Amino acid sequence: MRTVAVAKPLPGDRRIAALELCALAALIALFVVQGLIPAWISLRSDFPNYYIVARLLREHYSMDRIYDWIWLQRIKDHWGIQQQLVGFLGLTPFSALPLVPLAGFEALKAKHLWLCANIAIFGATLYGLHKTTPVDLRRIALIAFLAIIPLRNNFLLGQMHLVVLGLLVLAFWLNQSGRRLSSGVVLGIAALLKIYPIFFVLYFLRKRMWKQALALLGSAAGLLAVCFPIFGTPAMRAFLIEQFPRMLRGEATDPFSLTAPSASSLFHRVFLAQPLANPHPLFPSPIMYALLYPLWQLGLLLVTLLAISPKNDHPRQRALEWAAWICLLLTLSTEPASYHRVVLVMVVALALPLLRGAWNKAILIAGYFAACNLHPRISPMQPALALILDFLPYWALVAMVACLLVALRDRRIESGEFMPAWPAVRIAWASAAFAALWAVAASKTFVHASALGHSETVMDRSASAFARFAPHFAGSHVFTVAMRMEGLRVEDDEGREYTTASNGVEDDQLAIAASPKTGRIWIEAANAPQSRLVEMSPDAAGTAQPPIATIPDAESPALSRDGRSLVFVRERKGVGQAWMVHLDEQGRPSGPPAAISPTGMDVRDAAFASADTVVLSAATEGTPHLYIQRGAQPPARFFPSADAMDSPASGGNQDVLVCRQRRGSDWQLFALSNPPSQPVQLTFGDCNAYDPAWLDGDTLLYISDCGRGNGLGALSVLHGVLSPESGNDSARDPHGELPR
Repeated sequence: MRTVAVAKPLPGDRRIAALELCALAALIALFVVQGLIPAWISLRSDFPNYYIVARLLREHYSMDRIYDWIWLQRIKDHWGIQQQLVGFLGLTPFSALPLVPLAGFEALKAKHLWLCANIAIFGATLYGLHKTTPVDLRRIALIAFLAIIPLRNNFLLGQMHLVVLGLLVLAFWLNQSGRRLSSGVVLGIAALLKIYPIFFVLYFLRKRMWKQALALLGSAAGLLAVCFPIFGTPAMRAFLIEQFPRMLRGEATDPFSLTAPSASSLFHRVFLAQPLANPHPLFPSPIMYALLYPLWQLGLLLVTLLAISPKNDHPRQRALEWAAWICLLLTLSTEPASYHRVVLVMVVALALPLLRGAWNKAILIAGYFAACNLHPRISPMQPALALILDFLPYWALVAMVACLLVALRDRRIESGEFMPAWPAVRIAWASAAFAALWAVAASKTFVHASALGHSETVMDRSASAFARFAPHFAGSHVFTVAMRMEGLRVEDDEGREYTTASNGVEDDQLAIAASPKTGRIWIEAANAPQSRLVEMSPDAAGTAQPPIATIPDAESPALSRDGRSLVFVRERKGVGQAWMVHLDEQGRPSGPPAAISPTGMDVRDAAFASADTVVLSAATEGTPHLYIQRGAQPPARFFPSADAMDSPASGGNQDVLVCRQRRGSDWQLFALSNPPSQPVQLTFGDCNAYDPAWLDGDTLLYISDCGRGNGLGALSVLHGVLSPESGNDSARDPHGELPR
């Protein structure tokens, strides 16, 4: 019998393996202590965002307003979910579907089940990477747990990106196994969860994989079509028309963010001014922004496409190309938060064994570690230093892309196909196409950047508010609902808050009603299964004075100019009904409330046009329109426009009503006369204007999210609303200051 010699590991190999096991054990312990245990004992954000929408769907609510910050916060409060802030902006409706089976459980229990599912998905993903690469499982795990912050935050926040990573690994395995149509379908599913996998279609087109490109687009389109009957046309229209364009521009959240560094926030910081977020850019120039930002995006895309071989389809070549393409998509992403970068685990696992030379491997590992775990926090008061240090994670991503592109270039040079002998005519046509694409992108970018200055933002004395809503004027103060880390709170223009809770746990304060002729305000307070309206004195700011009056089961109040009538909404399953109550001279209800809108009419908000005339905003098939309700008469449609109209505001002049109206992908303010005539547009730009309120007979307060995250607006002012120049720049106060 012949004896087969078995090679024994060398002592040096054993020491390396032991060191790797020790490092892996330390990283796993760090993950458990900082990520898994805190995730298990608290909800945090962002899991409640997905959970609430999934539960709304499961409990058959109207889904029209899932992208409404205030409405979703109200639902959270009514359900008793212990999370300070929730919101669904920047997320696809499809991304809530994985949580529908869990939405029947209490929120924290549902998160426990989601964490267990994520652990299983993570383990299967690591095993899949081991089976599709020459890297052993120990080193795959070591690479994964080196993504300390992305991995921690995915579990801590209950995010969806581990699922996306698993789908990308599955798609790659199917591609390597020759099942390319299935690979395209899996990428289509991933694209409906998080947008960026849809851009794999460009990679497939470059590789001339026509069927795989069609499978990706077809599956994404088919799943999108399925979402329409599930979520309803209004919710899907809001996502596709209102949300998606802002997401592509990097405006789902703060476009000037230093906490989520990206190319979008970098170019915003350098070139664009915004009174609150970036008052002093380094080189204020919308033209340079419009020229250089698209050039950076298109240049990176073009270089990567040229580095990808349209002919070589060797499995090792594909692995390196997938790594480079995923890294490119993250680099081009407009809002790459820390948890997005968990997919870099796949990039390193695919590319590391294929890179030649210790130097290239070291660059990739160093870039990976920095992109995942470096998050400096430099004060915005030092803008130049912030642009250097706060963007280190982004530059690390760029370094990773560069390293992978060099590796692809070297492989193409070896194969003799890197620089094909293109004829001069073909080069000229390609250059002209690139220049035309750049010109179109730059012109659209310039139009958008120039519009950022159309709103005259009122300087915010309280810089800790993420956003403001619902301005009202009463007495000598302007009141707004301020979004803070601890929740939503009513503030006056001096930053003073109001106490509405009596149990020590402050309510969310979601809406305001005020009249300039009275010394009282009504606040919607919510921390129970129903909202309630609390009447306060403006002088009660910063104190614990008892409320003047309270109305249970009431939200979205509107007060008449004389302060003697109050309209509010009572909502059931997302469908509202308008109620009215009359008040005595002290502001207390003089009788029980009475319904003023018919059952089944979905009222969203209201405003008084006169003492006995109310303008209602009510939705029909998810599209809000304005209705007039006079006395005991049934509501009648006020304006025949098919465009969505809501948020009515009357008071500056009783013959003029201001509301917001949807125009294209944005909401703008319009002035309507009574009787109705052609509306006059008051605000402009690729952004939203909403929540109008009269300051005086010719001055309007409103909220604008120009230069800010979608729906995360700031208080703005518009003077000369009723003048002939209304809607022109000449009608605006150049400083945006409030008269006192």
